[in-house]
Amino acid sequence: MNAHDESSISARVRYAEHETIRKAVRDYVHDLRAGHPEIRSIRWFGSWVRGDAGVGSDVDLCIIVDRSDKPRRDRTMDFLPRVFPVGIDLFVYTPAEFDALRTEHPSMRKAIDSGLEV
Repeated sequence: MNAHDESSISARVRYAEHETIRKAVRDYVHDLRAGHPEIRSIRWFGSWVRGDAGVGSDVDLCIIVDRSDKPRRDRTMDFLPRVFPVGIDLFVYTPAEFDALRTEHPSMRKAIDSGLEV
């Protein structure tokens, strides 16, 4: 089968450049803060911050809110962007929940703490 055979299958892998992602995160965080006064802090962590992101890497953000009446698993929908150049994982915690990560999920807390305040 040659490259021009109609039965051949090809895939195009898309990869976003670091500067594109950095700008997308900055813009998204700006919009989040403008629309959600309950946000205390936002930390960007994971492969994009460490510099080892590759094809399929998503952006990991931890959002600390003053308080929430919603269960933790239901909060993410309130903060998701409409569009973003790569996948995005949001972790939304109250201050008490974030503090509890030290004992409940120390590796997660360490990963978040190693990130950048944005």
